[in-house]
Amino acid sequence: MESKPTYDELRKKVSELEIKAANCKFAEESLKKSNETVNSILSACPIGIGLVENRIIKRVNEAMKKMFRFDTAADYLGKSARIVYASDEDFQKIGKFIFNQFKIGKEAVLDTTFKRKDGTTFSGHLKVNTLYPPDPMQRATFTISDISWRKQAELELLQTEKLQAVVEMAGAVCHEMNQPMQVALVQLAECLVMDEFETEPVKQKAENIRQQLNALREMSRKLMHITKYETRDYVKGEKIIDIDKSSGTMNPYPAGPASES
Repeated sequence: MESKPTYDELRKKVSELEIKAANCKFAEESLKKSNETVNSILSACPIGIGLVENRIIKRVNEAMKKMFRFDTAADYLGKSARIVYASDEDFQKIGKFIFNQFKIGKEAVLDTTFKRKDGTTFSGHLKVNTLYPPDPMQRATFTISDISWRKQAELELLQTEKLQAVVEMAGAVCHEMNQPMQVALVQLAECLVMDEFETEPVKQKAENIRQQLNALREMSRKLMHITKYETRDYVKGEKIIDIDKSSGTMNPYPAGPASES
């Protein structure tokens, strides 16, 4: 038969339990503060941050909610990450890319198009890190940044570079065209004035040539005044520079549709 604990033993046991309780309370308070700190950081972060398990959304921060225009937790919580992609094809393709990156021990990073709750789309930068390497898709964190402004800046830079190339080419073409056109116009005018074209049909052809040379001179003038990059449709889906729009002038006699040669 076991002996009953003495008063001192009971007191010691109670003291140990009180210490454990105090430690648990301290740990609980520390964990609570830690969670509050993490939540505060997540809320203040301008980048969308989320947690997925097997591509099911478990948690997102305020920035992510605003980015995708989620109104309530029911809009995303427990749903497939498919809801943020523009198409099923993108969802499958990016999922395969993420898995392949995880297999070689790397984070998945790429730019893609995302879809908001209201159906509108935007360009985003995605980063995904696994939290469980043995089964990388089981649990992972992801961040999404809206890079629409960057894409717009890249597009504007590309347009500027194209415009610069067009202006440089236009200047070179004008330089090469102007002198021979001027010589041809002067010589043709002299012949017309001196009545060297005796028959009316020949005179008419000479006048037609003069008009065409003047048209080329007008085109050269427009090329020298190009200030923006504008295109128009050409044959077989190709695009060519729209000289009138690019130079800010309108042709009173617009050319008909381009024909295939």
